[in-house]
Amino acid sequence: MAVSKVAEKVPLSPGVEKVTKQDNSFSNQILILFSAPLLTEELSPVENLSLQEEIDAIASVLEDISHPIAVEIVVKVATSQTLQDVLSHRVKPLIIHFIGHGMRDRDSTALVLEDEVGITRSFSEEELAIAISNQNQPPCQLALLNACHSEKLAQAFIRAGVSHIIAVNAEDKILDVAARCFSRRLYQALFNHDSVTKSFLLSRNAVKLDDKLIKLFNSQTLQQGVNFDEAFKFQLLPQTDHNQLLIIEPADSHQVIYPQWLNTNIPRNDPNFVGRRQEIHQVIKELVESDKRCIALHGMGGIGKTALAYAIAQWLHERNRYKDGVWFISLRDTDSVGTLITKVQQSLELRSFALERELRNSRLFLILDDLDKLIEKKSNELIKLLNSLLEQCPNLRLLLTCRDSLVRDINCRQQEVYSMGASETRQIFKKYAPLEAQWGDNDDLASDFNLLVKFLDGYPLPIKLAASYMAETQCTLNMLCEDLDIDPLEILDDYSPEQRKERSLRITLERSFEMLSVEGQDIFPLLAFFPSGLSRNLAMAIRGRSGNKALMELLKFSMAEKSPSASDWRVTLPEPARTYAESKLQKGRGIDYLAPQVLDFYYSNLCDTVLKHFGNGDEKNGQKLLLQENSNLILFLEWGYEHERSSDKICRSARITASLSLYWRWIEANQDPLVRLHLALAAAQRNQDRVGEDLVRNAIAAFSSREEFKDVQSLGRESDDLESFEFESITVNHRGEIIERETKQAQYFTENLQSPSPSGILGITLDMVAIPGGTFMMGSPKGEGYRSEEPQHEVKVQPFFMGKYPVTQAQWQAVTSLPQVNRELKPDPSYFKGENRPVERVSWFKAVEFCDRLSHHTGKSYRLPSEAEWEYACRAGTTTPFHFGEKIISELANYDANYTYGAGLKGRYRKQTTEVGSFEVASAFGLYDMYGNVWEWCLDDWHNNYEDAPTDGSAWFNDNNNLSQKKENAVLRGGSWISNPHYCRSASRPYFDRAQRDFIVNNGGFRVVCAVGRILQ
Repeated sequence: MAVSKVAEKVPLSPGVEKVTKQDNSFSNQILILFSAPLLTEELSPVENLSLQEEIDAIASVLEDISHPIAVEIVVKVATSQTLQDVLSHRVKPLIIHFIGHGMRDRDSTALVLEDEVGITRSFSEEELAIAISNQNQPPCQLALLNACHSEKLAQAFIRAGVSHIIAVNAEDKILDVAARCFSRRLYQALFNHDSVTKSFLLSRNAVKLDDKLIKLFNSQTLQQGVNFDEAFKFQLLPQTDHNQLLIIEPADSHQVIYPQWLNTNIPRNDPNFVGRRQEIHQVIKELVESDKRCIALHGMGGIGKTALAYAIAQWLHERNRYKDGVWFISLRDTDSVGTLITKVQQSLELRSFALERELRNSRLFLILDDLDKLIEKKSNELIKLLNSLLEQCPNLRLLLTCRDSLVRDINCRQQEVYSMGASETRQIFKKYAPLEAQWGDNDDLASDFNLLVKFLDGYPLPIKLAASYMAETQCTLNMLCEDLDIDPLEILDDYSPEQRKERSLRITLERSFEMLSVEGQDIFPLLAFFPSGLSRNLAMAIRGRSGNKALMELLKFSMAEKSPSASDWRVTLPEPARTYAESKLQKGRGIDYLAPQVLDFYYSNLCDTVLKHFGNGDEKNGQKLLLQENSNLILFLEWGYEHERSSDKICRSARITASLSLYWRWIEANQDPLVRLHLALAAAQRNQDRVGEDLVRNAIAAFSSREEFKDVQSLGRESDDLESFEFESITVNHRGEIIERETKQAQYFTENLQSPSPSGILGITLDMVAIPGGTFMMGSPKGEGYRSEEPQHEVKVQPFFMGKYPVTQAQWQAVTSLPQVNRELKPDPSYFKGENRPVERVSWFKAVEFCDRLSHHTGKSYRLPSEAEWEYACRAGTTTPFHFGEKIISELANYDANYTYGAGLKGRYRKQTTEVGSFEVASAFGLYDMYGNVWEWCLDDWHNNYEDAPTDGSAWFNDNNNLSQKKENAVLRGGSWISNPHYCRSASRPYFDRAQRDFIVNNGGFRVVCAVGRILQ
């Protein structure tokens, strides 16, 4: 787990005395040792515990403490090795908190640890005593042993000098819910300066009052409620006075550091997932003990492969097995290897589509889920890609899921996923069913349950359907069996497993469908038209508020599944239910009825959202939205090209295609958008949509002038050819004297702005430098700049490419000869002439038009930089006013050197622009002329300061995000040849009345950026 800081400035509470380091030999650290093995040594399943819930609850109460505290929560897996390491560490934690199982064998007890493949390892009283012994000081102030039967284990801590130990009675087991409730209240009391005794009693009382425990059936009293039984299982040891406070170092600010669920796109846990412990263990064991780096889970549709893959990923990530993360890529209905590559590139935020190069040195676990369509359509391409990844990425591990065994031409371990066992079937059913007290009290309850389990045959979807049906209809178990029309046991035995599964699926779907409302019955079959899932917004667009209500109803009956990886709220149809859903389509309610409403939503909503993301420089979310909607979008666009008949002469399929054509790479990775544009043109003409026709023709003209279309695999091979260049960066001291010169390297690609000559010589080119992603403090510290540069704030910037130089006059002229997108461009606006001088006298709108033409010509995503990107690239990891140090000198930049910055040196004032790169000094990222020469336009609207500014590196816009309609002033950065050096600083952002977007700024130019991945169409 990665660590994240959560900090808030809070003054020191009055009356709290400071404790010096000498007074306290313990750090303010809570050490949580957790153990959640999969299987016993006899390979029997071990009950799963809600570890993360307990850790989150502890962090939450500590963050809510009213006075300042500084505490760190450290979480480690409890293995025999880590236990020895942490107990012998020189720095002692304040609290050691064990979360896991305990075990008792006659008179002895042990902690249940886990080994590297998830098998239990009992750690006895004697072993614990050895691990703690021979220490110079106690291992902690307080030990909390939240494990069954842990009372005897406390003796080892008592002998080691620990003053306070909380454990569970030697004869008792403790419920997971009670353990979580107790620990949450304990930390709240301890850090509110209550004594250990009072904190213990308050925690016991919290268990007595817990809402969840009061609902549980008590087998001793034969009534509901186990609160008091659970509360009195906790013991405070040794049997002495515990009225002391823990010695906690005071703090003057509030800071809680705890593990975060980062570096992954999988959900933290699935509370409804049960079972499959042996299958998880088998995969983990294969990863640890064999040389196989690819494992394929295969089995019939709906058998639970995806849920199992998630569970494996969660177990691995919880233990931080892969430093570069665990990633899940959903490929349902994906029939292009190019789309697979774009999904991996987008999810992992890679620089390019060259997966082999990008992942070569990465240690990560990658799940490619639901490969069925790819295996059917592009098997050879898929095998080639997988083999290439395994050959070139030695630290990569792959987990694949598919229906059929993937055995051909790939070094892959096959593991079939079978039906759930009877015990697991019972567990899953109980998760979704009502409390057992509501199952009825007839004498045949046990036999009814056995019959139901046989009928469901370990098939996960019918199990959930039957249990959800029982919960929603509030029927008894006997009534459920009657409603499902279950045959007697001897007849069920005659069916084959396939027949039992088909029958259980069909009947449970039928009974659930019958119980749906009219709205639910209407929308359920429509899910078959949404392979990418149906979002809540789209459901409400086509069915109003009843659409959202119907989706919630489908979830309650388990007839739909909420997508865990989507960026929005959406549900998908369980794959085994697709045929049944299609059979329930009403006459006249098929795609011809549905498509016009969906296209209208895409035209009025999706397009605007996507264009705003890309317009704001938020390529990541724009790409993600298109990738998760792509299968739906293509299905309805293809219908529109053939069948759309619009009464208002707005051909939505045509306009959507034209609007999104720049970003087609994220819809159909390997489809030339010109193919779709020509289909869209015919549709616009058929619908007499003149505006749509013009939009499509303009897009066709722009794409026709660009380079030949290339598929993602070709682009990946090309990006392998990113070139490197050397450059010199300089450091100056506080007097402006050069004290260091350093040669560095950066990567770049060259964009050809004109066709090569007949002899093959390239024409005008544009060099784009790779800027790595990272985090920096944006703005100036107190005392350096102006209020418009405050407050300083942390910003995380994604990788991107930026022009090595400001755009030159030669580059401007080359692009102005390309087809117009929105505005006319004068080929020679500059006052100071020179092919390699920066272009000047350019308005913001003209700079945007330059980017638009360049994007259409190249098929890449070009735009102006956001303010955050500009400053991040300029600083290049520095925090001084200039990237070369505290001062600026005229030998390093073109500005008005009649003035100095602070006590710097005066120098030469050139009174005109200079050729780009003429100072031969770059920032640490390899960018030249970031200071002086010409002001550089940024994408953002002007804001007076950084209050409420974005922290993700995106452009900061007000309400109107349509670039062609912007009216607010924009932002200029970097200074110019006539600027005072104070305006050339990395953080400088002065307000200009003339920085209106349509105003020609005499000393204004720009440089361009290109999105990582670079390819749009």
